[in-house]
Amino acid sequence: MKLDSIKLKNFRGYRNETEITFNDLTAFVGKNDIGKSTILEALDIFFNDGKGTIKLDKADVNIYGSKIGDLDIEITVCFSELPEKIVIDSCVETSLQDEFMLNADGQLEVVKKYKNGGTGKVFIKAKHPTNDKCAELLLKKNSELKKIIRSENIECENQSVNAKMRRSIWNKFSDDLQQDIMEIDVSKEDAKNIWEKLSNYLPTYSLFQSDRKNSDGDDEIQDPLKTAVKQILSDTELQVTLAEVATEVENKLKEVADRTLTKLREMDPAIAASLNP
Repeated sequence: MKLDSIKLKNFRGYRNETEITFNDLTAFVGKNDIGKSTILEALDIFFNDGKGTIKLDKADVNIYGSKIGDLDIEITVCFSELPEKIVIDSCVETSLQDEFMLNADGQLEVVKKYKNGGTGKVFIKAKHPTNDKCAELLLKKNSELKKIIRSENIECENQSVNAKMRRSIWNKFSDDLQQDIMEIDVSKEDAKNIWEKLSNYLPTYSLFQSDRKNSDGDDEIQDPLKTAVKQILSDTELQVTLAEVATEVENKLKEVADRTLTKLREMDPAIAASLNP
């Protein structure tokens, strides 16, 4: 995915929603204290959830917003060059387009809202079906999707896979599939699992601050390496290989343990009986 833009609202000096777009090379030029660093630090907060260089707190709420009781900080990021196929639940491939998770410009638009500088809630802002019978399917559990399938007599080849059931339901109402821009809360219930998997497709972002000393132990150095390892280990073929290795190690350990217990039984059966390999 490619970072296209960021929108800031009620964050530090950005009271009203302000959009900043990015190209392959983007530079911010301006006087001190007009919000250049705020843009880069907002990206760090968005991508690294407070585990990067910048920690969000209630002092980051815009002072004018705070005075009128508006305590929600919003950081919105739009992405292009999206993967053709994704896996967001189970192991079945689908696409952002098929799941109606793209905005009017065909981008993935992710909104993170932080109440009073606290933990962020994640929303996907997308052109999504609004029909009562097939809206917010991403938020529904497997049992809820099955109930719709049964009540509407919908044909579905595999009712154990949520993605296939969602597609069957949307196809059923394709003639009257009204759509509108809406925010899908992917912070709750089954949708939370969808966001956890979708977040693996996002770019890695690291903030380097030139006005302080950096070392290879800093989070902004370590986090990209940890993310790379996480992505490597998420590979399906590698997981199969690691599972085979784990099974082989377990078998070898049991073999050694069994031989040890066999010998121990010859010396002290009571002790041997108290041990579990």
